[in-house]
Amino acid sequence: MKKFEQELENLKRRVLEMGHTTEEMVALSTSALVDRDQTAIERVLAHEATLDRFQLEIDGEAVRLITIYTPIARDLRFLLMVARINAELERIGDQAVNNCEYVQTLSTSPPGPLSDITQMSEITRGMVHDALEAFNQEDTEKARTVLKNDDDVDRLYNETFSDLLADTSDDADRLSRSMNLILVARSLERIADHATNICEEVIYMVNSEDIRHQR
Repeated sequence: MKKFEQELENLKRRVLEMGHTTEEMVALSTSALVDRDQTAIERVLAHEATLDRFQLEIDGEAVRLITIYTPIARDLRFLLMVARINAELERIGDQAVNNCEYVQTLSTSPPGPLSDITQMSEITRGMVHDALEAFNQEDTEKARTVLKNDDDVDRLYNETFSDLLADTSDDADRLSRSMNLILVARSLERIADHATNICEEVIYMVNSEDIRHQR
């Protein structure tokens, strides 16, 4: 294998390592929400610095390869895609951290229904996993499936938002809980958006088709 091709493979491997860290953060933040698992929260926060290092290293390597080899066509699309996916993964990690902070606030609030948000968490977690699989396998069909799943997350978010706003109780604890649940739902919706962005980049790399802003 030529040196450039080997370096592209190594870079892809690094992106997947970063992706697996991000996926674990999303899974742990889901456990923190559903099970009120304090250990899960601590592990998410501990991963944040690792994710930041991944982002800097991957960006630097992508720039280095573009500068040294001046790639064209598919190789150039791959390196551009890596830089964008790198940013999306870091943002997903940030949202997982945000969710843990919201969950910590919820732990002092009275219990309440979480069914829609729990379902959002599971769908979103699956979208992140499938987006990484689509990237690894260069599978545009899997990528398009993730794009469709985003509609389910948007629907659940809108339902959750409406249901929580409909609660006109004057109870301060309940109002605080509703606000934090809205923030959790919003964070999950953003994670789903970042997963769809990754899939759009996969489709661009494989098919040279830019589908951003078309859905």
